[in-house]
Amino acid sequence: MRIDRTKIALLFGPALLALSTRLYGLADKPLWLDEVITQKRANLPLPALIADSLHNVHFPTYFILVRAFDAPIVDEWMLRLPSVIFGTIAVLLVAFIASEARTPRAGLIAGTLMALSPVEVQFSQEARSYALLSCLVLLALWGLVRIAKYSAAEVAEARPGAARTGWIAYAVGTVGALNVLLVSAFWLLASNFAMIVIVRRAVNRTQLIRNWLVMQAVILIVWLPGLAAILLATHENSLRGYNWIPSSTWQHVWSVVSAVYLFRISDLTSFALFPAPVPGLGAAVVALALFGAWWLRREPKLLAVIGIAFLIMPAGMLVMSIFHPVWVPRYLLWSTGPLFVLAGIGAAALPRPGFALAAAAIAIGGIVNLAPYYRAETKPRWDLAAAYLAAHARPNDSIVANNGFAKYVFGAYGDRYRLEEPILDGGNVVRAAARIAPSGRVWVVFGRVGQTMRVPESDYLKQWSALLGAPAATVRFGRNVVAFRFDPPHGARDGAS
Repeated sequence: MRIDRTKIALLFGPALLALSTRLYGLADKPLWLDEVITQKRANLPLPALIADSLHNVHFPTYFILVRAFDAPIVDEWMLRLPSVIFGTIAVLLVAFIASEARTPRAGLIAGTLMALSPVEVQFSQEARSYALLSCLVLLALWGLVRIAKYSAAEVAEARPGAARTGWIAYAVGTVGALNVLLVSAFWLLASNFAMIVIVRRAVNRTQLIRNWLVMQAVILIVWLPGLAAILLATHENSLRGYNWIPSSTWQHVWSVVSAVYLFRISDLTSFALFPAPVPGLGAAVVALALFGAWWLRREPKLLAVIGIAFLIMPAGMLVMSIFHPVWVPRYLLWSTGPLFVLAGIGAAALPRPGFALAAAAIAIGGIVNLAPYYRAETKPRWDLAAAYLAAHARPNDSIVANNGFAKYVFGAYGDRYRLEEPILDGGNVVRAAARIAPSGRVWVVFGRVGQTMRVPESDYLKQWSALLGAPAATVRFGRNVVAFRFDPPHGARDGAS
């Protein structure tokens, strides 16, 4: 009984740690553009929600699910709670996978790494579908590991329940993931590559191949209708929704690699990296993963399943980025799990004193490295701007946001803080200036809302200064949002119009 309790603690301890790191500060950071889209879409009538999702190259699955947690007025905590739940389950699954492939000690290390990974915490506090996708892919990966482990005829006969559980987990996870985001197609590809290795080393090949073909047929039957609906809704131009992704320069590629795999904290909108309190932590994890892969060479089926699951996503995204930029952290998220599994296997292969040292270093270093994330400004502070304007704007004042997306996010927080004045779209400065009140003050609010920034702040200010003169006041809200106040009379504007 004592051994069973130890195993439970080793596997569920990281999940409890994950729940703590994901609930802590859950509502401290404001919603950004994508999360506001989630909040607005979840409040649409169901037919409109489905149509809007498909038109924007999304399956409606996540947005239907999040409706149960949402409200018309922004509530960051409740809106992000589903991601916390799925992110925590993903940590538990990583611990299960590593334990299945090696020992519970491997599960402890793998789960702890996943629980303390800044990028995993970040997207588990994000009101988008990436934590859900990662959870489903990891469920499928756990199932495939069990299929690989129990595919030998004599083992399958000894433990039929384990093999059956593997097939069910693989099917449920894969079907679920494919109906959440298109990028999960890489998992389908990875699992088929891994199955080739499993079949080549299996004794009962005929039955294994038959089961696999039936499973793939079922998966495709369930997935293809939704895929066809997306292609029809986007008029066969499914890449049009990815125009915001930066070009894949070496600097951008490295910043994404650092954030996803090397335990660096990054800005969600600009991809800029923050200083790392423990700069060598990511390199140490990679070294453990390489050692784990080397140790797992004696189990080629397991190495193939876990290794291909890790490699397929970054390799596929890099190849796609040659033709169209798609290299961003969110699409690589589920590939961190296999990396941490390998690192856990590597740590478990160390001698007992070495394992204890590695476990302590990972726990302490991971916590120290993650701590700055909670106070880092990883999302633009449109909430502070809306609260300020609600308190300081007068009835005849005009409020202008720098573009339609900024107006969209600003308006969501304007509703929360009861900002009475309407917000104008300042994408065209001359047109917006023609609509401002002639006798009131003008507040021009400029900031980043997503990954693209088409006009620099200085250029945008020059356009307004040419019409309204120099601003009477400048108020900054964090690093990415600023409000310029122009006081009447607006003689320069009247003359220009």
